[in-house]
Amino acid sequence: MKKDKIMKAFEIMQKRVKEVSKKYDSKYLYGVLAGLVILGAGWYFLGPKNPNMMMPKVNAKVAVVSEEVIKNSKKYVALVEAINSVDVVAKVSGSLDKVNFVEGSFVKKDDPLFVIDKEPYQANYDLAQAQMESAEATLTRAERDYNRQKQLSAKNIASKATFDAAESAYLQAKAAVSQAKARLNLAEIDLKNTEVKAYIDGQIGKTQVTVGNFVTASSMVLARVSQIDPIRIAFSVTDKEFLEIQRAKEQEDINDLTINIELSDGDVLHEKLEQAFASNETNMGTATIAIYVDVKNDKHYLNPGTYVNISFTSNREKKGLVVPETAIIQSDNVSLVFVVGEDNVAKMRPVTLGEAFDGKQVIASGLNAGERVLISGLANRMLRDGAIINVIDDTSNTAAQ
Repeated sequence: MKKDKIMKAFEIMQKRVKEVSKKYDSKYLYGVLAGLVILGAGWYFLGPKNPNMMMPKVNAKVAVVSEEVIKNSKKYVALVEAINSVDVVAKVSGSLDKVNFVEGSFVKKDDPLFVIDKEPYQANYDLAQAQMESAEATLTRAERDYNRQKQLSAKNIASKATFDAAESAYLQAKAAVSQAKARLNLAEIDLKNTEVKAYIDGQIGKTQVTVGNFVTASSMVLARVSQIDPIRIAFSVTDKEFLEIQRAKEQEDINDLTINIELSDGDVLHEKLEQAFASNETNMGTATIAIYVDVKNDKHYLNPGTYVNISFTSNREKKGLVVPETAIIQSDNVSLVFVVGEDNVAKMRPVTLGEAFDGKQVIASGLNAGERVLISGLANRMLRDGAIINVIDDTSNTAAQ
């Protein structure tokens, strides 16, 4: 079809050349123009057959797809929390006699932190003890009388009414002893509670009362103790990341993970995970799930209420194919790269992405080790599928560049 059009154009050109040559009486003009037409037609039919000669050339850098150890360096903003925090409150009311700790110090469970005036509680205890001793004496007398009336009743010497009265007095005396013993126990508990003790090991904060103040039972916080070793770190992940974590747990033990905690001064702590668990509910507003990890804090660098950046690394070596992140093109939810063949022709190829770390992108599928990918020039308007790449860097460079 194209050949017919060219021949027709050639005939028209011949006719036009004859007209011009007659008008100007220039025989040589016909020959020149006819030669040009013949040359053009010849170039069309006999010209270069390599389509790449018509493609643009693009100056760009490439990187070789390489297999490397994968380091998961995804960072999360996390909140440091105390695993256990307890408000210290008094269980009895009274004047505060002593404060037995230094604010900000570390205390042990059952250490006496505050001492409330003991005198009224000691007197109440002594009174309860005396009442119990009196009740026990009454019980002894009632028991003897009951046993005596029981023997006489068995011999039909004592009347039934007398025996019933003795039995009733004995039972009442037993009940009085039990009641007195309960009062004594309560008095003893109150006396012991005049020493306000630590409920957990931890760091105690500022005292809210000083010596001489009157404290009220259960209604006043005297101080707060927070457990900080071990300590808890809380962060949130998306529901997709949570599924990835759940699947990873099937292949990796918690003991193989190290948490990297970046402090405010840039220093990074590397700690083993003592325990890790996820919330049993998804936050409907953010579609995230809270994750909690417990770590040692023997140097006390981590303080409840502070924010830190964290990441995780595995002690198990895991390898994968990686390319620089600059090689990835995102288009309509599809990830693409330009693969440069041995003939330096760029071909666009879809890939499946894995993790990203240190400026590198893990390729789950779509590439093979040793292939070359473009890492620059992706914004060049001349770059397209089939473009010729003029490599401006040494192709021996790998994806680690």
